[in-house]
Amino acid sequence: MFDSVRTRLTLWYAAVLSLSLIAFAVIVYYAAAAVFHERQDESLHSTARTVASVYMEELEEEQSALKATEVVLTEMAFPDRYIELTDSSGRAVAWSRNLSGSEFSLQSETLTDARRTGVSFLKINSLRVAVVPLSSTRDVGFAAVAEPVSVVEEGLRRLRRYLYAGVPLILLLTSAGGYFLARKSLSPIALMNTQTRRITAERLSSRLDVPNPRDELGGLATTINDLLTRLEASFKEQQRFVADASHELRTPLAVLRGETEVALGQPRGIDEYKESLALIKDEAERLSRIVEDLFVLARQPIDAPAKLMNESVSLNQIVGDCVRAAQVLAKRKNLQMDFDEQSKSLTMRGDGELLKRMLLNLLDNAVKYTPEGGEIRLELSSQDGNARLTVSDTGIGIPEDDQPRIFDRFYRVDKARSRALGGAGLGLSIVRWIVEAHAGQIQVESQPGRGSVFRVDLPLQD
Repeated sequence: MFDSVRTRLTLWYAAVLSLSLIAFAVIVYYAAAAVFHERQDESLHSTARTVASVYMEELEEEQSALKATEVVLTEMAFPDRYIELTDSSGRAVAWSRNLSGSEFSLQSETLTDARRTGVSFLKINSLRVAVVPLSSTRDVGFAAVAEPVSVVEEGLRRLRRYLYAGVPLILLLTSAGGYFLARKSLSPIALMNTQTRRITAERLSSRLDVPNPRDELGGLATTINDLLTRLEASFKEQQRFVADASHELRTPLAVLRGETEVALGQPRGIDEYKESLALIKDEAERLSRIVEDLFVLARQPIDAPAKLMNESVSLNQIVGDCVRAAQVLAKRKNLQMDFDEQSKSLTMRGDGELLKRMLLNLLDNAVKYTPEGGEIRLELSSQDGNARLTVSDTGIGIPEDDQPRIFDRFYRVDKARSRALGGAGLGLSIVRWIVEAHAGQIQVESQPGRGSVFRVDLPLQD
C-alpha cells in the first residue's frame, strides 16, 4: 500500500494537516479562554460599579446605610451572581440571599489594590470576585460581586467538544479530498506508465498522449516523446547499419567460398591455383578493410571524443605523409597529384593517426573516382584561426541530389561501380566522424563530369 505515490502523498498531506489543525485548535482554545476570562472580569467589574453607584445614591438620599444596603440587595438580585457589601476594613456587613453562609473573606492586600486601581480581582473557592470601592472620594467600604468560574468553564467545555468533533471531521474530509486530488493529479502519470509499457522495440513509433503541453506532466510527456523519437531514429539506424554491413560482408564471403569450392573441385594447374589464390587474397583484403571500417564506426558513440588522443600534431607532417602514400596509388592510374603547402607550420590538438586516416580516405576516393590522366590537388592553408585542407579532383563528380547523403554509412552514388572499385560506402562516413570529433567542419562541392572539391576546416592550436 505504501508503494503507491498517491497513498504516500495523502498520508503526508494528512500528517501535515493534522499537525496544523491541532496547533490551530490549541491556539484558538487558549485565545478563547483568555477572552472568556477577560469578558467575565469586565462584566463583574461593571456589575460591581453599578452596585456601588446605586448604594451611594441611596445613601445620599436616605442618609441611612441600612436603607441603602436593603435597596441595593433587593433591586440588584442576579441568579448566578453574588453581592457582598463590606465596611472599610473589609468586614462583611450585608450580602445577597444566594450567598448566605458563604461570605467572602477579603484580604487587606485586595482592599489596598482596589483603593489604588479602582478594582481588584481574586478567586475564592470556585468563584471569581471583583472588588471595587463604594466611593472614590470617601472610605465608605467596598462592593464585591462574584460569579462561578464554571460559567466560563462551561463555555470552554463546549468549545472543546466542538474542536474534538470538528478537527477529526475536517481532517477526514480534507484527507479524502487530498486523496481524490492526488489521484486526479497522478492519473496522467499512470496513463503514461500504461502507454510506456506498451512501447516495445517493434512499436517505437508509438507516442504518449500530451493533453496539456504547458504543465509539468505535459512537459514530461513531451520530453519522453522526444526521447522515443531519438531512440526510434537510433534503432532504425542500427538496423540499417546491421543490414548494410551484412550485405557488404556477404559479397566478399560468397566470392571467397565460391572461388575456394571451384579451386578444390578438381585438380588444376599451378597458374590456375595462383590465380584463385590471388582472387581470394584480394577479397580477403577487401573484407579486412570493411571489418576495420565497421570496427571504427561501431566505436564512434562510445569513444568519441572522450578517448581520442589529445596531443600536439603537425598538420604539415601528416599531409606530407599522406601525399607520399597517395602518390603511389596515383601513379598506377597515371594521375597527376599536386600539393600546395603553406610555408607556415600548422599544429593542432588531436589524434594524429585518425587525422591521417581521414585525409587518406579523401585522397583514396579522389584516386578511385578520377579517370586515368586526371588531376588531383591537395592544399593546406590557414584561415580565421583554422587549418583548411582542400582535396580537389577532376573525377566523375557527384550529382547534386546525392551530395547531402554521401557521408551516410554504406551510401554509394553508383553502387555497381563503387563495388567494382572495392568501396563499401564507409570511407566518407569515417571522414565526417573524425572531422567532427576534432571540432571541425567538412563541406563538399561537386559537379557531375567536372570533379569534386572537399574542404575540411580544423581548429588550430592556440
